Amino acid sequence: MNNAFKSLGDFISGLTGLVMSLIGLGIVVQIAGFEFVDVIGSITGWVGEFANGGFVGLVALLIVIALAKK
Repeated sequence: MNNAFKSLGDFISGLTGLVMSLIGLGIVVQIAGFEFVDVIGSITGWVGEFANGGFVGLVALLIVIALAKK
């Protein structure tokens, strides 16, 4: 049972790392001038939602904090 939870934790950790890398790549691509998806605008909107007490804003705040730690 512990092995299953460890495997699940490793999977979630890897998936989180992948998503964070994709967000960072999206920001760099957008700054370079290629706007496939408005990553910066989305994060800004999420942070605005946080100011209004929304769950999505909380998630955005956690993403920004995680990016700042790297």
